Amino acid sequence: MLKLCIIFSALCLLTIGCYVMFKSDLSDLGVIPVVATNPETASEFRSLFAGSFIAYAYLLIRFAYSYKPISIALSIAYIMSCIAFGRLVSFLYEGFNFFGLFVFLGEIFLVIVLILAHRKRKNEISYY
Repeated sequence: MLKLCIIFSALCLLTIGCYVMFKSDLSDLGVIPVVATNPETASEFRSLFAGSFIAYAYLLIRFAYSYKPISIALSIAYIMSCIAFGRLVSFLYEGFNFFGLFVFLGEIFLVIVLILAHRKRKNEISYY
């Protein structure tokens, strides 16, 4: 029953995240009580809100079907990767701006650093 509730929640998050990320006009989101009237707000909403929801859905589904633990660094890297993907989608819908590019490069840098830290820690031998 718990697994079913987790999967249902993940599917809800995935549906909302994909709906917001790929909807061309964010000025009317229907049941979601947020209005993004300018391109900057729409860009942030598309990348942060939708990207986070998609990442959380992935992590919930992975949690429901996997018994291997996932590191905190890798979890954050997944979340930041989905947010960076949302930023790319926002470049297509809202247009390119330098603030978005700066933030996108920071997100990619953080993902790379977190993956490298995860691999380094995974390869260390524990002597305890």
